[in-house]
Amino acid sequence: MKASYLRRAGYRGRLLVEGQRGVYHVMSRTSCGQYLFDDEGKAVFVEMLRKQAGFCGVDVLAYCVMGNHFHLLIAVPEDVDVSDAELMRRYRLLYSEKGCPPSSASPSVLAKVLEANEAEGQMLRERILARMHDLSVFMRELKQRFGIWYNHRYQNKGTIWAKRFTSVVVESSREALTTVAAYIDLNPVRAELVDDPEDYAFSSYGSAMHGSRKARAGYQAVFCGEVKWSELLPDYRGILYGKGMMSKGSIGKDQGRIAPERADRVLSKEGKLPLSDVLRARVRYFTAGTAIGSDAFLLSVGGQWSERHGLDRKRHAYPMRCAEWGGLRSFRNLQVDPVELTSLN
Repeated sequence: MKASYLRRAGYRGRLLVEGQRGVYHVMSRTSCGQYLFDDEGKAVFVEMLRKQAGFCGVDVLAYCVMGNHFHLLIAVPEDVDVSDAELMRRYRLLYSEKGCPPSSASPSVLAKVLEANEAEGQMLRERILARMHDLSVFMRELKQRFGIWYNHRYQNKGTIWAKRFTSVVVESSREALTTVAAYIDLNPVRAELVDDPEDYAFSSYGSAMHGSRKARAGYQAVFCGEVKWSELLPDYRGILYGKGMMSKGSIGKDQGRIAPERADRVLSKEGKLPLSDVLRARVRYFTAGTAIGSDAFLLSVGGQWSERHGLDRKRHAYPMRCAEWGGLRSFRNLQVDPVELTSLN
């Protein structure tokens, strides 16, 4: 849509899933693309991510923290009832008795106010609940918290982030979730930091491969069922590498990767590349596609969003080019090349 049309229609927000659990691929970059995240910063960010997600009731399905940006695949539930006990549990993830900012009540004070069940307690409860189950609030507070830590740690001033964040709605199907998760996990391979994504410590896949139960639970959610980690791993590695289960050390830097020249020849003839090759390139559908999923899902989400904002323009679901995407579609028919072949180098 053109900006003028959006302004006339009063459009102000990003595309969101209405009235149900929504899954989003989220990305944010540092100011001017500066490489601000060293290993200490990446580890701190991951810890903050876990705590902020726990407070907001957001499920982290996959993540990868790079030197100047990060990717998240997160599930945001619709508003649900939160008991006082659950609210206190979440509150303590962010606030301690000694580490509570002046603008916020300490956990002990909050517990007493809630127990009194008076008007003040209800107002405070509603104010805290308003920070939960919300994509924008989750991202804002996560980035603010890390920015405060970074500025204090390195005696820096001002914002460290380029802008808010970009988000793409992802259908809660195994096809869509595993594809986006694999794209996220292959970031350090794409940047030539590691040959095997399991060797990158600051990603969900690296954490899962080294025994993290929380990270493994995220991939169980990605596979949409009560499937054991040992059962899903061969299938997921097949998506990552285009092959079945591979032992460590069997994956060379160039194994399973297509040369950019060959890829260019294939795409110039409107051919399709293997999915595992495309996922190792920069794919704009995952950052600028607005939404990814089946025809039915995209039309449903787009219809709800248009109705909510009074937009009379019908959304279309466009086939994703350059690879065999298993029936996935995108809201945007990208005019620029959706796959950046230079990143296959």
